[in-house]
Amino acid sequence: MTNDDGVFSPGLAAIVEVLQQYGEVNVVCPNQDKSAAGHSITLLKPLYVNETSVFGEEVKAWTVNGTPADCVKMALEVLLPNEIDLVVSGMNMGSNTGRDIYYSGTIAGAREASFFKIPAIAVSLDIFNEDLTDFSSSKKLFSNVLETILSKQHTSNLLLNINIPHIDESQYKGIRFAELDYSIHQYKLNEVNEPSGPVYYLLKDHQMQLPLTTSTSDIILLQQGFITVTPLEVRLTDQNYTNEIESFSSFSTLATYESEGRNPFSIKTS
Repeated sequence: MTNDDGVFSPGLAAIVEVLQQYGEVNVVCPNQDKSAAGHSITLLKPLYVNETSVFGEEVKAWTVNGTPADCVKMALEVLLPNEIDLVVSGMNMGSNTGRDIYYSGTIAGAREASFFKIPAIAVSLDIFNEDLTDFSSSKKLFSNVLETILSKQHTSNLLLNINIPHIDESQYKGIRFAELDYSIHQYKLNEVNEPSGPVYYLLKDHQMQLPLTTSTSDIILLQQGFITVTPLEVRLTDQNYTNEIESFSSFSTLATYESEGRNPFSIKTS
């Protein structure tokens, strides 16, 4: 297990408790909040690993002064090589829908495991306030979807993004496949003016006007009370554009351009 909210996140503790019912649990996570770290890794400073007993004697756990991706690399290359069947990242405080998957450290932790050909899931809860969170309900909902996932055969490149609604069990509508909705801009930069200081900007969640989009939109389904599951693809190569790129090969050298009296650095505008 890893996360991006840090070792003391109640969402992490909740998932650890659930996973202990299914097997041996090991935790390698950041020693502090690394939210929105994306898939960054630490290159210019050393990584330090510290063992912790915060989850009790039955759970081996370490903290790392790095990002979620650092933590998964540390687990799979140093601390727990050849011992991991599944990597779970979360439970993140706040959903990871639409564009969020590009910023999310939670998603990155799961994606890093996919690079090692280990099945992985990222789990997020649709609420940001820990003090208002009912983890008893969210743990039951996560257990529900986890049992469904574990009951099926999966390839080693499995990467699932799971969002759990913060609702009572009586409002739960089921599990649905969800398309990432890129149309909604959830966070906006807000200008802050202070009398004695310079102007600065903060990213803040703003009130969204939800469009009447497809019923498979992750944001819409989550708000309707469904657990949303989105399979993610690690490979980013755009195969639709392959032939177009390959056509460049006939003009691949400066000599070709020069022999035809053309400027190899000119930009075609029409």
